[in-house]
Amino acid sequence: MWNQLDTGFGHWNVFVWLCFFFIVSGFVLWIRSLGRMDYKRSTDQDEIYWSGNEVPDDGAKISVPASSSYWGFRVAMEPLYALLNRFHSGNASDYAGYFVVTVALIGLLVLF
Repeated sequence: MWNQLDTGFGHWNVFVWLCFFFIVSGFVLWIRSLGRMDYKRSTDQDEIYWSGNEVPDDGAKISVPASSSYWGFRVAMEPLYALLNRFHSGNASDYAGYFVVTVALIGLLVLF
């Protein structure tokens, strides 16, 4: 019985896992073979899409500023951010106090 491993939670058969691995690998290779065959390296197909604009040669100009990242999310969550900014002081002892109050409230909810 060298091909089975008894873990206390059941038996792990090595040959079953190897068969599973090869079957899944076959499916993965089959799905991969269904991909497009007209891709050509070192052509325009290798270029990144930069919102329809010409891609600059200088890589530093390609970056997206932090203010543009998740712009829609930031705009939608603006009321929450305005509320949180009122509590934001930058003082670590304030945040420790918020943590203590939050834990106390959760403790009261658990007890009652």
